[in-house]
Amino acid sequence: MNRDLDRMLSQLVEEIERVEGTRKRFGAVLAQLKDSIDLGRFPAVSRNVLESFLVKQIKPTRLDGLKIAGIDGGLVRRRFRSMDLLLTRGVAVIFRFGAERALEVDFFPDAFPEPKIIPLTQRLSGPELDQFASLERLATELRVTLNILDEHETDLMLIDGSLFFHPRDRPQSTSLVFEKFQEVVALYKQLYHKARKKKTLLVGIIKDSRSSRVVSMLGDILPHVLREPDAFEMMQGIDYRWLLKISRDCDLLDTFLQEGERTFAFRYSAELVQNSNSLEDLYSWASSIWVTYLKTARDDFPIRVELLADKKSDTKQLDKALSAILPLSWQHPEYGIPTPILEADARARITYNETSLIVDRLMALSGLTYSSLEKRRSRNPFGG
Repeated sequence: MNRDLDRMLSQLVEEIERVEGTRKRFGAVLAQLKDSIDLGRFPAVSRNVLESFLVKQIKPTRLDGLKIAGIDGGLVRRRFRSMDLLLTRGVAVIFRFGAERALEVDFFPDAFPEPKIIPLTQRLSGPELDQFASLERLATELRVTLNILDEHETDLMLIDGSLFFHPRDRPQSTSLVFEKFQEVVALYKQLYHKARKKKTLLVGIIKDSRSSRVVSMLGDILPHVLREPDAFEMMQGIDYRWLLKISRDCDLLDTFLQEGERTFAFRYSAELVQNSNSLEDLYSWASSIWVTYLKTARDDFPIRVELLADKKSDTKQLDKALSAILPLSWQHPEYGIPTPILEADARARITYNETSLIVDRLMALSGLTYSSLEKRRSRNPFGG
């Protein structure tokens, strides 16, 4: 068995070395080519972007006088015999920057809010339960964000996550979860309208994006770029087509983006596959959401940034937001996440101890025991 395991691990090491070696050589070539690539030459790509460059340097701004909010939501799900229990919590952290690095911090609804407890007794399938839980967390975050827009005049609002729901969160119209989805859609519409009315920069920060849209665009343009003899010579011996097939945006961009650089911005709608069942009025907002990748820390992957822009806006609003995000993300060279997001995440996270305390309290008030409440697999005395 050890020989078989060693053989499998050796093959895995070889594959990792092949991927990382190819990625490193590809990045070295793109680092030399990136400033000379003109996206305007490629109509298939340029119709979804407003910029002709591949990469742009962002200059950090002073934070004095700015009011910046970070919003995040936490979720825990516990499964019992007769119901599922959802615990959610949404927290906003508002940073007010004064002169000479003076900082005041406010919290909404408060610094340590109690989790919201939602019992689910409906007969939902496994995927429907996953969708409902995800949608409930989104609803919690969106309500907090709307409250901040109503009660605080902020210059920049940073939401932990996307400004648009994920396709996997959209249930079938016949599903019992569809009503919850419609509730979330209504909250998104309120958020978009209110942010524009208040002229607040609304930004989504995605820490671990799995998107491959930029990789796809590079696949469209590189065959044309490499027609130039010098570029072709540099890429000689690098299987870039294979690399593009197995890579996601953050993995590949990390090989040639430098700290403070961002990619071209593209419309969120470029990633969507619209169908006859789509909610047309919500999907129309997707073309007003600009997406880019920003390298905020020297030794961390780029973050994906989404911004809700004005109807006739260019990318000046995006650069304005990014110039404030950069100094907010310089706390550690290996972890470039904006501080308001980090603080909101820490306070929104629902710990195991909190969950256990709530379940213990539930049992004490109901008179039930673990054996009557927990599912069989959760109370296996043999550790299976």
